[in-house]
Amino acid sequence: MKLTLLAVTTLVLAGSAHASQIFFGGGGGDLGVSSKTFSNGPISVIVTGYSSNNSQVHLYSKGAASIGTEDGLGLTNDPSGDHEIQGTSFIQIDISSLTGPIQISMGSTSGDGWVIFGSNTAGTKGSTSLLTGNNDDASLLTIPGAKNWHFIDVAAASNNVLLQSLAAVNTPEPGTLGLLGVGVIGLGLLRRRR
Repeated sequence: MKLTLLAVTTLVLAGSAHASQIFFGGGGGDLGVSSKTFSNGPISVIVTGYSSNNSQVHLYSKGAASIGTEDGLGLTNDPSGDHEIQGTSFIQIDISSLTGPIQISMGSTSGDGWVIFGSNTAGTKGSTSLLTGNNDDASLLTIPGAKNWHFIDVAAASNNVLLQSLAAVNTPEPGTLGLLGVGVIGLGLLRRRR
């Protein structure tokens, strides 16, 4: 009985790493705030809109709560009236609570380009480019080196773009891994005793 309970506990702990994806679309228009917490299952991020460094602007949600053309999160200050990310504006995502690899999908159409920067300062767009692209509508792309930063900043490199989704795999914390190790050692000792 003890051996079975220990085995089940070990398997539960080992299976605790899984991917979750946050979709930023869902319509709603002007969200009425410049900073909002978005969650899905075990992952949660704080997203803040800026028109320039330290100058906050309201977030704007477009389209469906999934990935599709013109779905995602933009800003209310887009001079084109499309409510997307453009010019010096950027969306900053606090990724400090995420423990695994981070992926992002962007909404862009022909001629649109985007860039992801790493930053350690709230309200200030980073200067280190981590990932760039265009026409990547609905594609999840891994951001290399994202966990070296407290924030990732999403900006337009040309025209205007939308932040569609963010995905992360929350890996077990060191304490959880320690418990897993203790469980495996305990299993070995019980087996040896028999």
